[in-house]
Amino acid sequence: MELYEKFKTTRQEPVRLAAALEGFFQEDLGPGERQEYGRYLRRRIRPAMEALIAGEELEKLEALERQGWFGERELEGFLETARRLEKPAALMWLLHLKNQKYGYREEDFSL
Repeated sequence: MELYEKFKTTRQEPVRLAAALEGFFQEDLGPGERQEYGRYLRRRIRPAMEALIAGEELEKLEALERQGWFGERELEGFLETARRLEKPAALMWLLHLKNQKYGYREEDFSL
């Protein structure tokens, strides 16, 4: 309950994001808490995914992906984040996800 109060009352976005990411994945949540965390995370999917990529938290990345809160364009940005932060496990997971969901387009370089 203390985490939820922090999430609800803080005005500092980094603190609120961290609380939402921690709270969303807890098992014993009060009524409506997961839904409220989810609404927040859906609106802040880029910073949420970037935080999980930075920590290479693959199970949590997968859980957020299953929510359907981002598409191919956002996935490309997450791949770039994983490359930039040099997070190979997250990069491999994201590349696998891209292949599975969208595939890779072959570019034609013929003259």
